[in-house]
Amino acid sequence: MRNRILLLIVFLPLSSAASAQGLRVSTVVYDAGSLNEAGQEPIVSTGFSLFHNGRVYDYVESAEEVVVFSPVDHRFTVLNEHRRVYTTIDFREVDRLLEARIPKTEEYLRELTARGVPDAERAGRILQFQLSPQFESTYDSKRGLLKLTSPSWKYTVSTREWDDEEQLEKYLTFADWTARLNYVLHPSAMFPEPRLALNEELRKRKLRIPVVVQLDLRPDERRVLRAEHQFIRKLTDQDRQLISRWDGLLRNSELKQLPFRGYQEAQLMSHTR
Repeated sequence: MRNRILLLIVFLPLSSAASAQGLRVSTVVYDAGSLNEAGQEPIVSTGFSLFHNGRVYDYVESAEEVVVFSPVDHRFTVLNEHRRVYTTIDFREVDRLLEARIPKTEEYLRELTARGVPDAERAGRILQFQLSPQFESTYDSKRGLLKLTSPSWKYTVSTREWDDEEQLEKYLTFADWTARLNYVLHPSAMFPEPRLALNEELRKRKLRIPVVVQLDLRPDERRVLRAEHQFIRKLTDQDRQLISRWDGLLRNSELKQLPFRGYQEAQLMSHTR
């Protein structure tokens, strides 16, 4: 769930010039189902997404990665600056890999069903729902509160007004494709379908941005995640410097390009050392 928050939201006057200045979305994800020794909810991850000149530069600190979303080129570029490597994957390949997971998942579901034990049934129920999510949707227009519910998968989303429909659609399109990529790049991640269903519901609530997204997986899993987002309609000088540095690295002939699977395997190995 890259899909994150800060309860403070900054709204700047919008004009065509301001729109050209880009969009910054900062995100903090909390483990809302537990408390640390200080009595606070632990932070799972932090990051930010910079929308600039038709691209999105998505940085997540814990992954040590910059993912460049380029809808014009129909591809992602994934950069690990520390290891001086990068890879690319186009949208068609992302879709192909997602399709390839379906028969394997269905076979695994049959195996779980055949075991006939409670833990296997629970695991199968979780997988089946992620593959074909069915939500009951409710929306409180006065509070801007959207809820998607099912027996063991619940989204609660606080929304705010956002008066740039084009910018909002770019954000939701980015969120769609990032949910797909997250699973393809990190196979232990959740399936993208529940998040895609949430984004479709957000599209129906015209000109509303998701400020707080809470995902409650109880009772099947003892997990509650809350993502807090801060939307700012302007990039800072530091943001632009980061974009310039990342673009420069990707033009650097000393940077090593890996095939997608090779990059994925190298990342998994680096996290198990």
